[in-house]
Amino acid sequence: MKASLALNHKSEIALFYTEALASTPEWASIDVEQGELYLGGNEMDSQFVKLDKIDERIYERIKTASKILLVRVRNDKDKTPEEAITVPLMVSRQL
Repeated sequence: MKASLALNHKSEIALFYTEALASTPEWASIDVEQGELYLGGNEMDSQFVKLDKIDERIYERIKTASKILLVRVRNDKDKTPEEAITVPLMVSRQL
């Protein structure tokens, strides 16, 4: 799955992706050093997302984040949003 992270003007974190998920995730977990995101929930198998290189501003904001906005966009020129959901975010990083 192709996906990228972004920050809005309120420093909220969002993940933009183009492929529909198998089911609605209930949580997300991110490993900032590895650039990997996992989506999961009680009714679904975890789904793995390999992220593009994480911008330093986003990296710093992720370390303190407790939620993430998941936005599926159309794979067109305008990247039109098709659906969005906010889920709790767990952040994993090496000590």
